Amino acid sequence: MSKQSASVMTEGRKLKRPRAFSKGRQVEQPAFTEMQALLGDAPLDTDFLIENLHKIQDAYQHISSAHVVALARIMKMSQAEIYEVATFYHHFDVVKEGETPPPPLTVRVCESLTCEMKGAHGLIDLLETGLADGVRVQKVPCVGRCDKAPVAIVGMNPIDHADSSSVAAAVAENNIVPIAPECVDYVAYQAAGGYATYQQCIKR
Repeated sequence: MSKQSASVMTEGRKLKRPRAFSKGRQVEQPAFTEMQALLGDAPLDTDFLIENLHKIQDAYQHISSAHVVALARIMKMSQAEIYEVATFYHHFDVVKEGETPPPPLTVRVCESLTCEMKGAHGLIDLLETGLADGVRVQKVPCVGRCDKAPVAIVGMNPIDHADSSSVAAAVAENNIVPIAPECVDYVAYQAAGGYATYQQCIKR
């Protein structure tokens, strides 16, 4: 027996030589470089998978197969794990090989029970025929704003009590990022007596 053959035999059992490449789709260097630059110093624990997927979606408006493979390599996860999570949430647009990426802007309209009762389907019909080319209208499940139904989300900007005019205006003005409400910061809240009851409780 040659030395090479002996090196893969142990106690009569043949051992598999390590693969030169991992199974499945191989990492594309351009995508890998893009992911490294995009993620930077972001945490790579599996707990941060969704956050990292959001970064890809926000940067490219979709998640390609090459992105999935590169992210799996960087986060040391299987491609199947990345794909399963990415395809579970409707805010991630996973584009398979050969598929056309979605338009640059997506308007998501909630069609849950409350929004449907408030006219969501009529709104969807108006938006599908009234918005400019390059804008996708997508029906989505509950977005968690039932008290403000019907709700449309232009990019990432929620439009409460939406109608075709308010949504079209947000699209035309490129209002795709939500405006943060004015809030009292921690220091001001404490100065105004915030957490006073809590402090009394822990002193007892």
